[in-house]
Amino acid sequence: MDQNNLNDFDPTDTYDHYDAIFQPDYDRYMRDYESYQHYVGLCEQEAGGSSDGPKRRMTYIYREREEAEQRLIDDYFGDDEYEPKYPEEKFRLRYRISSRLFNKILNDILSYDVQPLLEYFSYFRSRLDATGRKSIGPILKCTSAIRQMAYDTSPDAFDEYLQFAERTSRECLDHFTKCIHFLYYDKFLRRPTATDIQKTYELHKEKHGLPGMLGSIDCMHWDWKKCP
Repeated sequence: MDQNNLNDFDPTDTYDHYDAIFQPDYDRYMRDYESYQHYVGLCEQEAGGSSDGPKRRMTYIYREREEAEQRLIDDYFGDDEYEPKYPEEKFRLRYRISSRLFNKILNDILSYDVQPLLEYFSYFRSRLDATGRKSIGPILKCTSAIRQMAYDTSPDAFDEYLQFAERTSRECLDHFTKCIHFLYYDKFLRRPTATDIQKTYELHKEKHGLPGMLGSIDCMHWDWKKCP
């Protein structure tokens, strides 16, 4: 069609070739629209609702974390006047470490004060929230992180006993592992040297009577050809 001559314009020509002209744009628009709808649906699902049903509002649950912390101390740590309710064997069973090692890790985290203080260390410091209520104590936070690893459980598994939400438990595990990596990587998490391996061999030979063993008996996954 000659653009300078409007008499040559045939509207039926554009109509007949509409699909050929605009179909790619239409397809792209529909793909973008479907992607947007999918994104909105995921956001609503994450928020606990859907566009087809009534919205579900978040329910506030008041948690007695002060009582939970005191109960935890009474059960496993005690104080100057009272022994803990559960003996050391139960502590090792439920934490997978000794109470002495737990206290060392806790003290190392709390005593780290190099400025500017890293976020994952400041997370374990006690402070007041917007209502003036004391935050969750470091013993509770470390207990949540260690037990998640010890029992391989979901973050909300200890809500009833430790009295804090799933999101807080997840944050505890994340910040705790970052603190451990920062504090102990150079000494305990590095690759073993030849001297370290030789010492480990000797310790296992002395302890278990098995020379040349590098791992622990209860967590080895090797197939022994002549194992009964």
